[in-house]
Amino acid sequence: MKSLKVLFPLCVLASTSIAFCAELPSNLYNYRNKALAINSDDYLDGRKTAINDKDYLGDFTNHTEEHVLMVTDKTLEIMESFEKAIKQGTFQKNDSFYKNTQDSDRLNFAIGTINKPTMVVASVYHDAGMKSGGFILDKEGKVVLDDNGKPKKATNGNDIRKNHALNSAIILLTDRDLWERTEVDVDVAALLCFAHSKSSSGVKDLSSKSDWINGFDRLDGVIKAYNAVHEKKIYLNREKFEKDENLFSNLITSALAIRLGDVSRDSGRHARAQNGGEIVVYKYTVNSMAGDAPSEAQNARVYNYRTGYVNSVFSRQVHVGEQNNVLNHTITDESGKTYHEMTIEDGNYAPYCTFQNVIEHCGELESAPDADVQLRILFNNDVTEKYRKIYNQMRQAYYDQKGNKAIKINYYWD
Repeated sequence: MKSLKVLFPLCVLASTSIAFCAELPSNLYNYRNKALAINSDDYLDGRKTAINDKDYLGDFTNHTEEHVLMVTDKTLEIMESFEKAIKQGTFQKNDSFYKNTQDSDRLNFAIGTINKPTMVVASVYHDAGMKSGGFILDKEGKVVLDDNGKPKKATNGNDIRKNHALNSAIILLTDRDLWERTEVDVDVAALLCFAHSKSSSGVKDLSSKSDWINGFDRLDGVIKAYNAVHEKKIYLNREKFEKDENLFSNLITSALAIRLGDVSRDSGRHARAQNGGEIVVYKYTVNSMAGDAPSEAQNARVYNYRTGYVNSVFSRQVHVGEQNNVLNHTITDESGKTYHEMTIEDGNYAPYCTFQNVIEHCGELESAPDADVQLRILFNNDVTEKYRKIYNQMRQAYYDQKGNKAIKINYYWD
């Protein structure tokens, strides 16, 4: 059994975390700190794994305590915005709402009462699986076995990253007894950890029951493999969702919130990598006049203070784009319209790398095609006509590619 530890430094890991610590109600503050204490070794292992895996995870975006503190904040904000829209009947698209009532495979979004302790615990646990030694799923969602017929352990960075959501769920299920006699629904929290990854869980469309059943089956297979080699058994109570459509609907709403909360990084300058190193983008080396993201980042100097210059062009693209996204909020206005807002620091800088980050946010919203949520892009400066044209072209290219699955993107000059 894991032991609880007192972790005073966690509250001061990042400036965003300090503000959030003060704003949390005392009961949620306690749940959050308990979950952080339980998972301290997991996140430390995740950082050590990234330090050793210089070629892949070394420069990977931070998925440790600083990040999960921010995700906790964002997810609660998002859930409250969703609750406001659902109460006004504006969250789900009308045509899909009525269509889903005639389709046994479709779920409508609903929220009931937000279980905030469960959301907090799921948010803190959701990246605990970024450490070495977890399970690996193949393309069919089956547990990968080694030559001896035992579950193969994830040790390389690619396997760890692809399966971290699954392994976060398993970690939480092994901790079930630590959350007994609390307000936390461990089954919901574990499924939120698992479903925060579309690829690992197989839940591509949050309203699809068959996607979720597939996800339950995947998780059950891993639970079976875990129980075969551990004395302490774990379980998932999937039946309660399959028998209670309201609970199921609340689950998919919560899953959208944590997906959107996870991608809502208020990055800015001097963000951190998974190995703990500070990442600095030397903006003057970025070619903002180039015609695509790789060209913008081709000669960019991006420095990881733990491991040196970032060699991968793709990693440089990611950091250039993420660090230009300085603020994220999801709001529901008085009319009941829900917007996911991204604030870009400089609209006249690295537009293609920046829009690559916008597409990441679109991808999470696309997993909820029935939800009426639009994307609003804000800028901290006046965007020149040249760069407005580029942003318009990129938006149109996205619309052309996605068709009716595209998320509506709004700029201030529209």
